[in-house]
Amino acid sequence: MSTKFTEYKGLDLPKVADEVLDFWKKENIFEKSVTTREGKQPYVFFEGPPSANGYRIQRSV
Repeated sequence: MSTKFTEYKGLDLPKVADEVLDFWKKENIFEKSVTTREGKQPYVFFEGPPSANGYRIQRSV
């Protein structure tokens, strides 16, 4: 059976996190995510289901 994704044997999450962070820094991913949204309607993330009192945490980007 072929796999589409890399299998990590002995997964080293701190190393993976460092690799992802290095890629983000090298490619300016965060800056691109901000500049591509300039002038557009804010995108709102709702975290989790609504609570019993009707409130939930939201974040605008």
